[in-house]
Amino acid sequence: MASTPSPATGPDPAPARPASPFAADADPRFVFRTLLGRLPMAALRAAAEAGGLQSQATRAPTLAGELTDRLDDPLGLREVRRGLSDADRTALGLFGLTETRSWSLAGLRLALAALAVDADATIAGLIGRGLMALEAPFELRSIDPAALAASETAGDVEVWAHPSLTREGRLPIVAAAPAAAGPVSQIRESDGLEPVVRLAALWQRAGTGPLRRTLQGALYKRDRERIEEGGLLAAAGDDAPVDLPDLPALWLGLARRVGLLTIDRDDDSWRAAAAEFWTENAVHLPQMLASAWLGLRTWDERGEPTPGSSPSPGCLRPTVLLRLAALGPDDWTTLEALAAALDADAPGWDRAGGIDDGAATTARRGKRGAGPERQPPGIRILERIVLGGAYALGLARLGEEQGSRRRAVQLTPLGRYVLAMGPPPPPRPTLDQFLFVQPNLEVIAYRQGLTPPIIGLLSRFAWWSRIGAAVELKLTQESVALGLDWGMTAGEILDALARHGQHGLPPGVKDAVERWADRRERVTFHTAATLVEFNSREERDRALEAWRVDAPTRRPFEPVADRFVLAEDARDVPTARISTTASRDYRLPPERCVAVEADGVTLTLEPALSDLLAEAELSRFADEEPAASGRPAARRRFVVSAESLRRGLEAGLTFGLLAHWFRRRVGQDVPPAIRLMLRPATPLDPDAGAWSARRLLVLSSPSAEMLDGVIQHPDTRDLLGERLGPTTVVVPETNVDALRERLRRFGVVFTLP
Repeated sequence: MASTPSPATGPDPAPARPASPFAADADPRFVFRTLLGRLPMAALRAAAEAGGLQSQATRAPTLAGELTDRLDDPLGLREVRRGLSDADRTALGLFGLTETRSWSLAGLRLALAALAVDADATIAGLIGRGLMALEAPFELRSIDPAALAASETAGDVEVWAHPSLTREGRLPIVAAAPAAAGPVSQIRESDGLEPVVRLAALWQRAGTGPLRRTLQGALYKRDRERIEEGGLLAAAGDDAPVDLPDLPALWLGLARRVGLLTIDRDDDSWRAAAAEFWTENAVHLPQMLASAWLGLRTWDERGEPTPGSSPSPGCLRPTVLLRLAALGPDDWTTLEALAAALDADAPGWDRAGGIDDGAATTARRGKRGAGPERQPPGIRILERIVLGGAYALGLARLGEEQGSRRRAVQLTPLGRYVLAMGPPPPPRPTLDQFLFVQPNLEVIAYRQGLTPPIIGLLSRFAWWSRIGAAVELKLTQESVALGLDWGMTAGEILDALARHGQHGLPPGVKDAVERWADRRERVTFHTAATLVEFNSREERDRALEAWRVDAPTRRPFEPVADRFVLAEDARDVPTARISTTASRDYRLPPERCVAVEADGVTLTLEPALSDLLAEAELSRFADEEPAASGRPAARRRFVVSAESLRRGLEAGLTFGLLAHWFRRRVGQDVPPAIRLMLRPATPLDPDAGAWSARRLLVLSSPSAEMLDGVIQHPDTRDLLGERLGPTTVVVPETNVDALRERLRRFGVVFTLP
């Protein structure tokens, strides 16, 4: 059994807020109604009166249900929306823009303040009308909602809005636009493919095995190293204006939010989504990633959770983009002007998350122009939001203001579309033939031909190995096997390479893919099956024949090895006609099922406790003994010999592995007889002395009493050796004459042979 993986190393996580009692996939309408029902009855009656709802309810849960039913009704919802102010629409629209079920109260207050909205009055007003609800720790639930919204304990509180109210579409921008920049040159824009390719590489790694998590939600060290292997997910992009911290955590968070990674409810691990994800979602994946980034809370621009009640820098992402959207489609602004606009409406916004001076990475020099080594905190936050995430996702452009050489930014058509401020962006021109398939099975792909659907197609059968101006992939036996597991055929793989290749496929590539696919197709994979074990091949064959005659329409059984039969469905096995001695659950630890006989080299397999693996393990270092007459056929015996041990050692068996097997399967250490046979090939005790042999003389007495006297008497006891029995004792050869002379004094005479 594999050892328990070690938890991922790193800094201690910040104290998390109290765990929510609601499941991650709970219906948000149910959560909202439940939270609303926790309010005092007086507050609920005030909310009903504010909304013009006449109710005779006497219990808080009942009145909360009536308030939420009104929001689920189209007529009632339309009436409620008529009474919303621009500030209310902005607060509710942030939920829909970020596609989040809830916001932290501290983060929502900062985001609204940065949009020139009176955050406390707006949140308190929506709560007072039953349009928002608070999820607070038990000790805070009795606090008045308006006072709680303005308190310093807001970091422990989540704000929920009814889902019907969050689909506001275009948000009203209350804040003024930042100052426009002067003429801009050296304009750069990302193609937005970097996150898509990196998430595709992450999806491949999860497809080879689940990503296991600790109870705290962090990846185990082994799985974290697996996704960081090769640096593909941990390295910054070649075109990135600024470096972002902890990139693997960013890609993991985005993959979870868009659905590329799913949670296995059995062990809470992350597994790769089905290959159909790319077919169904690839076209819209850039917009999905943008919305996921706007609402991502498992990663922020500091690279770790924000401690205490401080709001995270991540809550400023939608605010910053909405500020940029207040400009005209062709207008630019500088980061300094954007920071000044935020300073005017939300003093202290730049202290969100506390990005440290030493940890901050300023803009790179050289191709982007020189910049100051130390930037104010607000500029560093804007760098990581606009020049980090938004630029990589294709939501923002970067330029240089002429004269001042300050960095200028502008939303792209995709950025305005994500914010519902503009039409869908036009598709990029692409190339049909953009692949170079090389004889060494490496594939070079030019980015001009890549699109999210094509990235999804290539990810199914080729490993991403490098991301740069030209993207590199590698065809391997494992990647082709993974493609077959995800539903492709060898012909489809070769067709995809040939259709997008600039030259014909090298013969070696075609041969390798077909050979790997043929080898893979020889293996039959059963998601579940039942194995029935017989005592001998003859018994198995007789049973198979009888079962076919008994029920010819039954699905055929498949013989396996010498004594086993495989049935895809356990209900097909005629259990009434067979007698089973044991059944085995292979998820449990192995049983002790082997007994060592007195000679130390004969091992007997207990049929009631053994499993299919025990026989295979025994056959590595022992040979099965033919069944003898008089011994039950089910009791199988294996003999360990010098030849069988030599065979095991050549196959990689070591004394440590053998000792572990005996403790696990037998419950004792390796028998001395087997240790003796292992000495020529495996020195077990190199410090032991050399063996020696010598001749011994044995003296026999007529009775034990007389021998006791000889052993006890001071004249004779020093001449004797070890006593062997009641009447026998060893006499050293050098002492024989002296012993004979002294015994003669007592009238005892003995003769030598």
